[in-house]
Amino acid sequence: MSTVAVETERVNFRANQAVKREAERVMRAMGLNLSDGLNMFLARVAAEHRVPFPLAMTREEVLGPEAVKLIDDVNSSIRQEVSRQMTDGGPVARYDRVRNEAYVQYADGRKEYVGA
Repeated sequence: MSTVAVETERVNFRANQAVKREAERVMRAMGLNLSDGLNMFLARVAAEHRVPFPLAMTREEVLGPEAVKLIDDVNSSIRQEVSRQMTDGGPVARYDRVRNEAYVQYADGRKEYVGA
């Protein structure tokens, strides 16, 4: 039986220490090492052209709770200012995602597209 040489490449990355240790424990229980598990994961990603499991993380998990609060506060302030501006009769800059174009909206509902 002949063997085929496979080129390998070293990959370095940072991981949460507790997650890495638990992953190593699970892999050992399956008769594998962490390198085997990561190679299996990468092979599946390459074969399927996607992450091979559902990605379901909350905004807080991705961004952190402080960033989510800051973003929510900023968005709330923007909504309040737009509402105040419209109530005072002033124009508000907006963006039409369907037309991919910026416009100015007036209190009477009239829209003036910037490119027009």
